[in-house]
Amino acid sequence: MAYKSKMLTFIFLISILVGYLSFSIYKNAFIGVLISQNSEGQYVVTDHSSKTHWGFGRIFVGDVITEVDGQPAKDFFSIKTYGLLERASTIHLSRIGEDGSLHHIQLHVDNQLSLNELMIQLFSPLTAVLIFSGLSFFVYRRKKGDPAAVQLILFFLSIGIAYLSSLSSGRADPIGRLTMTFTILLVPIFFLQFMSYYLRRYQETIVNRRCLGVLYAVICIIMGLNLSKILFNFGSPMVISTLILIYFIGINIYIIFRLVQKFLAHRHGGPLKSLFKLILIGHVTGFFPFVFLFAVPQLFGISFLSPEIAAVFLLTIPIVYLYMFTTNQLFDIDFLINRVLYYASLSFLPTLVISALAALLLSQDNHSWVKWSQLFLVCYLLVTLMLFLKEYADLKLRPRLNKDLHNFQGSLNRFSARISRVMKRSDLERVLEQEIYHVLPVKKVAFLEVDTDRLSELKLDPSLADIRESVISAVQASANQLVIGTVLNVERGICVIAGKKLNILHVLWLDVKGNRTKYNLDELAWLRTLANYSAIVYENLYLIESLVEELELEFQKQKGADTSPWLLRLIFKLSEKERRKLASDLHDSALQDQLIWYRNLESAMLDHDMSPELYEKLVNVREGLLDVIHQIRETCNELRPPLLQEMGIIEALEGLFEQAQIRSNYIIDFRYGVVTADINDEQLLTIFRIVQELLRNASKHAKASHIRITLEQQRNDIRLTYMDDGIGLKLEDLKDSYQHMGLSGIKERVHSMEGVIDFKSEPGNGLEVEISLPLESVSWDRESEGDSDGSHLAG
Repeated sequence: MAYKSKMLTFIFLISILVGYLSFSIYKNAFIGVLISQNSEGQYVVTDHSSKTHWGFGRIFVGDVITEVDGQPAKDFFSIKTYGLLERASTIHLSRIGEDGSLHHIQLHVDNQLSLNELMIQLFSPLTAVLIFSGLSFFVYRRKKGDPAAVQLILFFLSIGIAYLSSLSSGRADPIGRLTMTFTILLVPIFFLQFMSYYLRRYQETIVNRRCLGVLYAVICIIMGLNLSKILFNFGSPMVISTLILIYFIGINIYIIFRLVQKFLAHRHGGPLKSLFKLILIGHVTGFFPFVFLFAVPQLFGISFLSPEIAAVFLLTIPIVYLYMFTTNQLFDIDFLINRVLYYASLSFLPTLVISALAALLLSQDNHSWVKWSQLFLVCYLLVTLMLFLKEYADLKLRPRLNKDLHNFQGSLNRFSARISRVMKRSDLERVLEQEIYHVLPVKKVAFLEVDTDRLSELKLDPSLADIRESVISAVQASANQLVIGTVLNVERGICVIAGKKLNILHVLWLDVKGNRTKYNLDELAWLRTLANYSAIVYENLYLIESLVEELELEFQKQKGADTSPWLLRLIFKLSEKERRKLASDLHDSALQDQLIWYRNLESAMLDHDMSPELYEKLVNVREGLLDVIHQIRETCNELRPPLLQEMGIIEALEGLFEQAQIRSNYIIDFRYGVVTADINDEQLLTIFRIVQELLRNASKHAKASHIRITLEQQRNDIRLTYMDDGIGLKLEDLKDSYQHMGLSGIKERVHSMEGVIDFKSEPGNGLEVEISLPLESVSWDRESEGDSDGSHLAG
């Protein structure tokens, strides 16, 4: 309650002060006359007024002021105290005419301000005060209780009141003069205190207490001189004004120096780099015109810029610090600077040409409408030409000024190449995540699956619990505009729609950047492009999932019946692809690792002395490693027959038989005829897999000791015959099975190639299989006639 009453009292006092200053400006015209006493004790006008002041054209340099408002000039407050003729109603003066005679003139000051004067001298500063007050209230509501917020509010209010009081001070109002001096001296103090509190969260300091103590002492001295001048007419107003300007200029130079120091200390990266760059640019933009175009020239009696215009630039300061203090992210100042430099360089030449042509055209002695028509035509043609040139500049010059464009273009090329190999959604998300980490300084990336019909049931990782409500709110707010590439601002970071299927959204969430800057336009455009690429892949993955579902449904429908050859062929192709991939992985990883360990072991056994017992154990380990290496090689050969196309089917089968007889107890009698037809890769692999499976069946189930295999070409068919002397089986017991490779797998392979297979067997009389494969298929859609079934059975 006490805190609230203090706030109300503070607001009340500020309101009274603003009201008084506004009334002082409204009731008194700005006469704008500087007075000094000459050697004869007369009060002479030493500086004439500018066009915007009431005294312009009425009071001239050399006029002697004799009486003001019925008082002698020496007793009038503004003349006596400040050497200014202000706040007067009637003025008596003496002026020497051109003929040398002395004229006595009485002037009545019109204190009724014109509309233009009201706009510049009253409404503009009052508007600034209202803006600063509104920003202060906003900071108070958002950051109540934060010491930095209090200092920022005082900083805002001191700027606004200093602007307003400067116009009252110019009218020699003592309260206005004191207020202006006090507030303008406190502006940099409040800024330093705000920065001190704000930077504590980053363990940084910008000024120590001793320095602040010295600055407060200087303020007390200057305010004491002001009071002594007003109360006792002690001191020189010029000295006081000079001290104020020197103080204000010096402390702002010190602030800029400290900000430059901090920026250089953090220029290699991190969140403070962008922070100090933003503060430095904002501070220079706000104070540079006032300090270097008004205050510094005033020390030498020069005026480059009026104080009213210079004060307008101060409005940029609250925008920077309000944004910095009340948001969790900083504006990407580097992005803005690059854009400004780029467009400033492009606009320089056309501006120069247009200005030169305008001066040339307007200097001609033509009718005014002709001049303006010519100027319009010239400007129109130049702007059109510049738009053409800008396309070339965007292609050639802009990438040199903005190095990030190279990163974005290279990233898109790299990303598009990588996603072409993506087969699963998790792979796509991993590639997308890696690309974002590679380009942006992002702390964390996550993928969300959002059901727009069940937003209340949205489940997120516990680490993202703080953004759940903001994600739901953002989706609800953009319900009718949720297209691919849409960017949603959430509590922490942003969300990008990267995929969509019916009411399911695949959302990419990106945390705030490491430098705490907002995502700039180039980064957002890059993210939208990535999202569009990803959406295409998401859609393709959904199509693949649908195809797999249809295949599974087709299997279920045709279970127990003959399956379409194209479907079987597709399944076998996918199976062979996975076999090749697995063989490659085994060869490139497990096999190579085993070889490295084998060489390391051999090297250790040769290079070090060891006991016979240890040596013998290591020999056993080495032999075990050799066995494992041999097994991996054999597995790779089975998964992916080596050089099948290059060797031909005969040599490939002979190699298979040689290895099979080493591992098993049967003898293989292989007979083959001349094969003159070109057998394609798929047929070669089919024959090889059929023979491989028949040998595996003979070894595991048939218990055969002798096998005879024949391969020959008969017109347009390849005929393969298999016979063994195993235990045989009952043909009526054969059943289809799609779960195992077995004999049913052989049947399905033959079926997929539109071939014919025939099983002959009796218990105790072995197994005979006759297979005929067409060299050229009549139609991949024709289904073959059914044969005897086989499933996982012995011959």
